Amino acid sequence: MEPLTESFRHRGVSSKEDEMKNKKLTLMAAFVALIMTLAACSAATVKLGEQDNGQSVDVASGDKITITLEGNPTTGYGWEVSTIDPAMVELVGEPDYESDSKALGSGGVYTFTFKAAGTGTTNIKLVYHRSWEEDVEPAKVFEVTLNVK
Repeated sequence: MEPLTESFRHRGVSSKEDEMKNKKLTLMAAFVALIMTLAACSAATVKLGEQDNGQSVDVASGDKITITLEGNPTTGYGWEVSTIDPAMVELVGEPDYESDSKALGSGGVYTFTFKAAGTGTTNIKLVYHRSWEEDVEPAKVFEVTLNVK
């Protein structure tokens, strides 16, 4: 009976070739992990709230911007995007609403997520209103100026 390594050599497989393949695969996996980590680090999330109303905020192109505002949909009111420049800022998905409690009629918070897409200066304007009411000023307005670099 021939030794196991001799048997593999006859079949064209050597332990050195296997070792080289494993090193290449490990190196490729490490490279992919590094690229993914760098990509995740490059885009920041800028968190805004009612205290930022009327402010000017610097963000980088590619950054996510989250705006969290209090509201109570059981009153018929809701936050809605009024003004954005889609060439500069993209709404990511639908706004999220999370209630503060399980009590009937309780308020909560709306969260809007945007992504800075271009460069320059633009505004995001959100209004808190009853969508079916016409010719009525919104109960609240949130507006922020973004300086996208």
